[in-house]
Formats: sequence, C-alpha cells, structure tokens
Amino acid sequence: MAVLTKQRPVIDGDDREEDEELNTTGDDSESEQESVSDEEADDIKLTEPSKNAIYNRDGLLDRLGDISWPENVDWKQTLAIDIHQGGEVDVNDDLAREAAFYTQALEGTRQAFEKLQSMGLPFLRPFDYYAEMVKSDAHMQKVKGRLLTEKKQIEEAEERRKAREAKKIAKQVQAEKQKERAKEKKEQIESVKKWRKQREQSGFADDKDQMGLSFEDGTTFQRKGKRQPGAAPGDRSGGKVKQ
Repeated sequence: MAVLTKQRPVIDGDDREEDEELNTTGDDSESEQESVSDEEADDIKLTEPSKNAIYNRDGLLDRLGDISWPENVDWKQTLAIDIHQGGEVDVNDDLAREAAFYTQALEGTRQAFEKLQSMGLPFLRPFDYYAEMVKSDAHMQKVKGRLLTEKKQIEEAEERRKAREAKKIAKQVQAEKQKERAKEKKEQIESVKKWRKQREQSGFADDKDQMGLSFEDGTTFQRKGKRQPGAAPGDRSGGKVKQ
C-alpha cells in the first residue's frame, strides 16, 4: 500500500516580498481606521435644536407670575433699590465701568440706609453681638497661639538682624578710627622727619638731643637728674616752701 506525502509549495523570493507588502498595507489601513474612529469619537456632534419650536406665551407668563414678587409686597421683603445712571458709560472703558459700579453701589447703599432708618428697622450689628463661629474656641486659641509664636519669631529675627547690622557698622566705625589714627601718626612722623631734616640743613646735625639754647654767659641749659631732698614732686622752690 502506497503512502501519499503532502509536499509544501515552494515560494520564490519575489512572492514572499509581495506577501510582506500586502501584510504591511493591511496593518497601515487598520491603524488609519482606528485613528479615524478615535477622531470621530472626540468630535461628538451636538444635537441640533428642533426647528419646530413652541412659543407658549401664556405658559411663560404664568410661570413668571409664580416666581415674581407681588406688587403690593413690602420693601423690607425685597430690599431692592433701583439706581438710574445719569449718562451712558463706555462699556469698553474698564476704569469708567468700574467707577460706575462703585457709584451705583454707594448711592444704593445710602438710599437703603435712609429707608431703613425712616422705617425704624435695625440694620447695624450690635457691639455686644458675637456670631457663632464655625471653629471651636480651643481651635481658635491654638491658631492665636501659633500666630503669636510666629510674630515673636519674626520680631526676634528682626532684632538679630539689627544687632548684626549694628555690629557691622561698629566694626566699620572702628576701622575708620584706626585708619584716622594711623594717618595722624604717619603725619606726625613725617612732620618730625621734616623738622629733623630742616635742623640738619641749618647746621644742627651734631646736636640731636638738645635744642642748642645757651644763656648769656655761654653755658647751656642742663637738666638736673635729682631733686632736692625734702622737695615735693613739682616743687620748683627746692624744698624751701613748707606747708
């Protein structure tokens, strides 16, 4: 009995390349379809209003009457103030528009105060009235303590900064004083050198320690090394004057 074997078809190189191109084209078309579907999902079209609109005037007026205030209602129920603007305001001018808002609000508040006062209705908060707080007193005490601590830290930091600045300024002043002293000392040394140079030029080079002053008899002034016994310091009488 003969056995039949199925042989695989031989595919040339050109046919294989064509199959790969077809597969690539199919993948590209699928990706394009997915991107188009995503764009369509993003661009959701809104439903257009119906052209067959119904204008029910009576129904609208009826609803308006339900939500409107009655004509004979007291003013204190509405607290509505109508302010008529004197002239037209340029809506494109921000400054003029805001000024018109401020003027209208101020005038409306003034008229409302006058009406409330004439009707005898209280509208100001009493001085001894304290509204109920959302936060508890303990929580507010914690907040207050934290604020005081932060304030104290800021003040201490400011004091330290001022102390550093004062110390820096004191160092600068001390440095300036030292410079002035060094300058004065240098000037004094220069003046002494100049004076000695002038003495040398005048012929007093050999007598450096004495001024060369002499009396009428030709003797020079000599300082005594010891004072008289029994003489007090600074006593020029030689101890003759006794107290």
